[in-house]
Amino acid sequence: MTPAARLLAISVAWVAIQIGSGYLTHRMPARWFRRDGWLFRCRRFERDGRLYRRLFRVHRWKDRLPEAGALFAGGFSKRRLTSTSASDRVPLLERFIAETRRAELTHWLPVLFSLTFFIWNPPDIAAWMPPIGLAGNLPFIIVQRSNRPRLTALRDRTAAGPPRRRSLPRPHRSRRDRLTRRSR
Repeated sequence: MTPAARLLAISVAWVAIQIGSGYLTHRMPARWFRRDGWLFRCRRFERDGRLYRRLFRVHRWKDRLPEAGALFAGGFSKRRLTSTSASDRVPLLERFIAETRRAELTHWLPVLFSLTFFIWNPPDIAAWMPPIGLAGNLPFIIVQRSNRPRLTALRDRTAAGPPRRRSLPRPHRSRRDRLTRRSR
């Protein structure tokens, strides 16, 4: 295979892997993404997503990444959280959180599927594919892992309802103060 043909084949394979991973996770049942499993669980070192904000400054660049959650029919765009009524917010946040798990898996799968390059490429070329897959998908994984703890906290606050107003104790007033106030 000529170098140009190999480069074209690798490029086509990457596109197929990326789109195929998205389609595969899109077809998975939503119930698979309702809970944090081993892969999606927030780790202690992530400090509820703050690690990504501090170390990678994710809040500065995350909006520049393309978002293809709604690429397939019935998909869910994670660009914005939109809700008009208070009763819709908790179910919408639940779905949003589940979709961050789906998106994270969508971006882990190409890293896994990059190992298929060892089947049809020389080892010196195939060895580059997992790091390339990780480099290309890691920003998207970071965004999902950064957003999920924040969304979970928002869901929990929303489900709890508005914060209760604590009544402050009234300051003690003497009888003289009360009488003086009435006479004014």
